[in-house]
Amino acid sequence: MDRHKTQKKGVESNDTFKTLLEDSAKEAYSRPWHRIERGLRLNRLRIFIEDISEQFNMTKEEKESFFIFLQKALDKKLLNTLKVVQYDQDTQRIKLIRGLEIKRQQDILKWGFVKKQKSDTRKKKKEDTVSTDAADTYQTKIEENKV
Repeated sequence: MDRHKTQKKGVESNDTFKTLLEDSAKEAYSRPWHRIERGLRLNRLRIFIEDISEQFNMTKEEKESFFIFLQKALDKKLLNTLKVVQYDQDTQRIKLIRGLEIKRQQDILKWGFVKKQKSDTRKKKKEDTVSTDAADTYQTKIEENKV
């Protein structure tokens, strides 16, 4: 006597389950940035690093260190808002991160966030950003990364 009978379903149910999971993942990545779960955000940050790595000739170690830096920034809630992270829901990729600066000096790659400067005027100043577009410019002030 089998007490615990389980029905084995064919390959069709397996395929249905896989498509259900894939559709769920596609839907999750198509949400606005502030609605995406932490693990999925980390995945998008990895893709962002891969997108910009050619632009800065990043080594594998630099990519890993940069990812840890972005992961810590995410945990400190520096990358939570739509104002900071410009995320394209159609392509499901990060377009740019405002205030993030990356610069290579000789053979050393440095990165950091530009601190907002207090100003007496009410005019908004254009912020320097790092994005996947090669046309962006970068400011020289960089906080050194800790390797």
